[in-house]
Amino acid sequence: MHVGELAFADDPFRKFIPSLCCWRARKSIMVTEQDTSHPLERMTIVGDLEAASFVPWIRRHAAKLGLSHTISHTSSQRIELEVAGPEELIDMMEMGCSLGPIDVWVERIDRTAISGERT
Repeated sequence: MHVGELAFADDPFRKFIPSLCCWRARKSIMVTEQDTSHPLERMTIVGDLEAASFVPWIRRHAAKLGLSHTISHTSSQRIELEVAGPEELIDMMEMGCSLGPIDVWVERIDRTAISGERT
């Protein structure tokens, strides 16, 4: 053992790096083994909506959840989007949108299942 190695022998970061690499490998295996067909739903968000700030917020939130999404209508009273993904993540999207950013007041969110599935 060299003198420099003694200084880093108890370094927790040095132990963390190999476990991080293993975690990423496990995560990629889990993602590739998942079923790729998901339910498709239309979400209609109604309220006092500042579409200029809320639409980018919706896009970021859907991307963080890994949901595919398409926004079909935006106005200051209503936003319509289609989302596809696991039902639990669509539920999380609805909850996030209902809380939304501070400059938005969501009165209700209507969800409608769309026949067929998106892959």
